[in-house]
Amino acid sequence: EDGEHVRGGNETINKLDVEQDADMNICNKNDCSNRWICIPPDTAVSQTKRAQKLLKKQALLRHPHQRILAIDNLAALLLTGHHSMAISGDVNSTCHILAMDDSQNTISMPLPWNWMEPIPTLELLELHAPAKAPHLESLEDFVDTDFVIAGNVAEMMMPSTTVSNANSCRDGGDGYDADDAAIGTGTDTDTDETEPATEAVPKIVAAGRMKALQMKPIVEKIIQLSNTPLPKLLYIGTASFDRTDKFLMCTQAFRELGCEIRRLDVSEEDTVPSAEEMREMVVEWPEVILCSGGNTLHALLRWKEVGLDLLMKESGLNGTVLCGASAGAGCWFSSLHTDSLRPDNTKNREHVLNELTEKELQDWDYAKISALGFIDAMCVPHFDATGTNGAKRAEDAEQILLEDPSTSVIGVDENAALVVVGGDAMAVSGDGKATCHVM
Repeated sequence: EDGEHVRGGNETINKLDVEQDADMNICNKNDCSNRWICIPPDTAVSQTKRAQKLLKKQALLRHPHQRILAIDNLAALLLTGHHSMAISGDVNSTCHILAMDDSQNTISMPLPWNWMEPIPTLELLELHAPAKAPHLESLEDFVDTDFVIAGNVAEMMMPSTTVSNANSCRDGGDGYDADDAAIGTGTDTDTDETEPATEAVPKIVAAGRMKALQMKPIVEKIIQLSNTPLPKLLYIGTASFDRTDKFLMCTQAFRELGCEIRRLDVSEEDTVPSAEEMREMVVEWPEVILCSGGNTLHALLRWKEVGLDLLMKESGLNGTVLCGASAGAGCWFSSLHTDSLRPDNTKNREHVLNELTEKELQDWDYAKISALGFIDAMCVPHFDATGTNGAKRAEDAEQILLEDPSTSVIGVDENAALVVVGGDAMAVSGDGKATCHVM
């Protein structure tokens, strides 16, 4: 009751504090180590709002590095080994991380409740912490940055581009005909076999949202283009601030197939590998590079800062499949329609969902930003969706087109993907309904 139960000291540093409605029961680690094996030091688990008052008044003031996991009435916290996740009983309730920032303000962040797999507990406890890249302090100042590094590639790819529907994969079922849907596989009878060998044309798969990367027709297309049944896949999650939950979502289908997967984290300065290591990971090793969704502007800025953009271009010209969803789809175009300035999409700041009013969370605008430039058009991922600001993606993109009629616009529905290989393009539907759109 008086907060003394959270004091430090060797005898209390590794205990689990569970608050009930009426009293405070303390479970020492020595007494319950068989049940609670992954709770880090100085972590409290709470079910009531009264614990939040204790947190604000006493606990974190005495121990500013402590984390509290609060559990809504109709939610649960799953702990397995050294991994954790929130489970919702009614798709609204969840668990929350409570902590104190550097200014001694209490932060409360709701955990996503729709994860399919738990993530490392230590990472979960730090999800409230904002990303540290300096540009995130004023991301709007970088909207006009030029990120195009593949303009010459776009000139090579686009003049003869044709767009078709992959009818064989629109039903999303087992009737996927790889021969009928094949593009850019070297089977074109018009190809002059006497021409000298040149750089491979990039093979790009741009999906509307991250969950689309779990859909069979889209996964099969990526694998087909890699020319191997189990491609080596490099995951780059910069746009999602290198979070493990996004990694698990984007790579689920490939992990289930048994693909070898490596992960490159460059969102924070202290995780960037050496230039030699990064080149080996990006250019020499993978057969597929997969970029996550998230904050595209942040990702493009970080890639430019560490030279990853140029390495991905080189890898693509060597024949590596370049794919991704949402931000990881639009990044391959010359420009894209983005929600990078959305309040809960900057600095990895999901905790603002507990801090801002509904009106404040809806107060943002889409932006058109430059991208890497492999495809000379503006990409509109989530084309069939409406943003949290109430604006439909398709309608906002139409307004951009009216203001600049010279802009080529390609919209990608959430459950679809645009596939571009050299001068050929096609839409692949993940559910038999979604598709791509040329405006």
